[in-house]
Amino acid sequence: MEIRQLQTFKTVADLNSFTKAAQTLQYSQASITSHIQQLEEQIGLPLFDRLGKQIQLTMAGQELYQYVIELLAVYSKIQHISSDTLTMKGEIRIGAAESITVYKLGSVISKYRKIYPDVTFSLINDDCLPLRERLHTGEIDIAITLEPKVHDPYLITEVWSEEPLVFIGEKNHTFKTIEEANGECIIFSPKKCALRQFFETYLIRNGISTYNHLEFTSMEAIKQCVMSGLGISLLPYLSVEALLREEKMKVIESSSEHQTFYAQISHHKNKWLSKAHLKFIEMVLGDR
Repeated sequence: MEIRQLQTFKTVADLNSFTKAAQTLQYSQASITSHIQQLEEQIGLPLFDRLGKQIQLTMAGQELYQYVIELLAVYSKIQHISSDTLTMKGEIRIGAAESITVYKLGSVISKYRKIYPDVTFSLINDDCLPLRERLHTGEIDIAITLEPKVHDPYLITEVWSEEPLVFIGEKNHTFKTIEEANGECIIFSPKKCALRQFFETYLIRNGISTYNHLEFTSMEAIKQCVMSGLGISLLPYLSVEALLREEKMKVIESSSEHQTFYAQISHHKNKWLSKAHLKFIEMVLGDR
C-alpha cells in the first residue's frame, strides 16, 4: 500500500469523480483507476459503488476514508520535519486569484524561496468561489482571494490589503458616470468570479442593462477589449493602474460610493499548518 494510492483514494472520494481526480492530481485516468483497484485488492473489499456515471463510498470505503485522513495528516507532518526554520522543507499548495498572482504574489514567493529554498510551491489560479471549495476538499493548503470579506465558519481568513475597484472604458469615452453608459457592451469575467457577481448585481441594482455583454476568462483579454473600445468593465485598480497612468484607458466615475474588494488569505480551520505554511502566511501579511 503506497501513499500515492491513499492520496488518490481521498481525492476521488472528495471530488466524487475519477475524472476530476485525474485532472487535480495530474495523473491519467488509467492510473487513477489502477490505484483504486490496487487498494481494493489489498483490502479485499470494494471501496466505491459505481452507479452509472455516479460513484459513492461503500461502507468499507467510508471506514478507510477516516483512517486515510489521519494517515495523510501525519504524512504531511513528517514531510515538514526539519532541524530548524533555516532548513524548512515540504510543499505549500496555493490557490490564488489571477490578479493577486500577477500583481502581488510573485514578489512574496520570490522572497520566500530565497530564504527557504527547500520548500516547494504548487500554485493554481482560479476564481474565488472555486478556490474556497478547494480549501474545503483539501486540494490546496492556502487560498489568496480578491473579493468581499469572506465569512465562512470553516475557514480562518485574514485581510492582506484593501483593493479599490474601478469602472473603465476606452481612452476617448465621454461618459461622466457609469449610469450614462447604459446600453454599452459590458465585458464580464466568468460567472463564478466574485468580481462578475458584484459587477452584475451593481448594474442591475442601478437599472443598467446587462443584455449586451461579452465574457472572458482572462483579465488581460478584458483589458485589451476595453482599450479597443469594445465595451466597458470593472476591474481592480491594481490591475489597470499602469494603463490608466499611460492614458491607454480611462476611469468611468460612479455616482455611488467607491467600491472595494479585499485581498484575503485563508486556510481551513482543521488544516494542520507546518512551519513552512506559517512562515509563508506571516510573510504575506507582513507585506502590507
